[in-house]
Amino acid sequence: MRVLLINSNLKDDILAAPPIGLCYVASAAEAAGHEVRVLDLCFKRRIGAELEKAIIGFSPQVIGVSLRNLDNVNMLRPISYLPPALEIIQKIRALTDAPLVLGGSGASLDPQGVLEFLHGDYLIVSEGEKSFVALLEALNRGISPAQIPGVGMWRQGKFHLTPAQLTSFPSGNPHLAKWVDLTPYEKMGGSYTIQTKRGCRMRCIYCTYNQVLEGNRLRLRSPSEVVDEIEAAYYQFKPETFEFVDSIFNDPPGHCQEILEEIVRRPWKARFTTMGVSPKNLDCQFLHLMERAGFTSFMISPESASETMLTSYQKGFGLEDLHRAAEAINQFSFPVLWNFLIGGPGETNHTLEESLGFIEQYLVRKKGPPYNLANIFLGVRIYPGTKLWQIALEEGFIHDHCSPLRSLWYLSRELDLDVTMRQLYQAALRRPEIALGGIEKYLPLTKTFGVIRKVFPFPKPYWQHLLWVNQMLINLGVRYLFQAAGVPAQLREYLKLQSNGVISAPAGGKENLS
Repeated sequence: MRVLLINSNLKDDILAAPPIGLCYVASAAEAAGHEVRVLDLCFKRRIGAELEKAIIGFSPQVIGVSLRNLDNVNMLRPISYLPPALEIIQKIRALTDAPLVLGGSGASLDPQGVLEFLHGDYLIVSEGEKSFVALLEALNRGISPAQIPGVGMWRQGKFHLTPAQLTSFPSGNPHLAKWVDLTPYEKMGGSYTIQTKRGCRMRCIYCTYNQVLEGNRLRLRSPSEVVDEIEAAYYQFKPETFEFVDSIFNDPPGHCQEILEEIVRRPWKARFTTMGVSPKNLDCQFLHLMERAGFTSFMISPESASETMLTSYQKGFGLEDLHRAAEAINQFSFPVLWNFLIGGPGETNHTLEESLGFIEQYLVRKKGPPYNLANIFLGVRIYPGTKLWQIALEEGFIHDHCSPLRSLWYLSRELDLDVTMRQLYQAALRRPEIALGGIEKYLPLTKTFGVIRKVFPFPKPYWQHLLWVNQMLINLGVRYLFQAAGVPAQLREYLKLQSNGVISAPAGGKENLS
């Protein structure tokens, strides 16, 4: 069959990410004998013309549309990604009546809601390599796909979903650069993405990886297979940086260590980063191995530096682990992005102060450039299927009829929000290492990085340069010059409307309140 796969993610700023999941599905479908093409709409300016060119010229028999996320996961500036995706699908519908299959991590977060909102014919939850190929076979043979694991559809007027079966890593090399032009991603600071495993055995109460998307059973790729993929891409495409996109790169530590040691053994030298490192078992010996393998930066998400909150979030490590990891990191020159979630169950202004105290004590470099950046988010996004969803139901933050298509948030009632905002702003005014969630409104400006870098080269990752910008604003006395004094009241009103079920469905860029 002729199959067209479309990446509907239009986020073309510094957070742009190549659609690795879509490429895995494309490679699996091609391996099954189908004629496959991929249309990546990120960075495209004339969406309608791109769709028309792809559909009219190829006449696909099946179209798959990938949805990366439902929204930007930012309580201070919520933006829904569903309206733009709906516009894309409406344009597709005007060009063809081919069956439309929805997929991607965003589709898995609320399968019925997404299928209904975007008017798809079928939907794939969790991993798509096996499910999508089986769906293609069923459509080709004209039989019902209702019993295929991981496939959702309307059946006799009701939503029907056969649960996914996550038994093994379904395939190896997604051949990312074969399907997607990585040039614009690299200009924005993006990397060639690599996945070494699926599943997460951590128990974080808010996370969708371990409870919704990939399950909590680890499914590992062979270390040599992973490094072979890196080597092939290195020689063929010469990417500036490779990024490991596992939910937690260094768990299990033995598997990760084997990969790093295999990289060290190879004759080439590449640059690496990763989106997820756990503080547990992160010591100087392991960081030295990362350095030898070619790591030049990484991200770490403790979410809190309060023992109370680490226990509440069920992070799987304690404050002692976090302190030990921070001390080890500060003996190296890696730029490190630290992510913190403020407002989960049990959060108080005292636990927040503990996290801010940790940042002041451990993330402010005593010598050399300030390589640490603490990215602080207020509020924890609530998704169905997670432990936090049940907690939020029991505490009245949401009710049974709340739609996850809307931005739903947990924000501890033990926080005095007026004091909270003062704590955050005052800390950010003292320390350039602190970035608050409101930075979302400045992300469009990051598109200029690719242009500026042509004239004034500066190293990646681009986010590390925010520290110098913050320091300049502090020196000029203009950082947070115009603070949004009404934010606490707006947040309280939002949570009240959310608990009463009167937040409107996504209808535009920003979340609507009624």
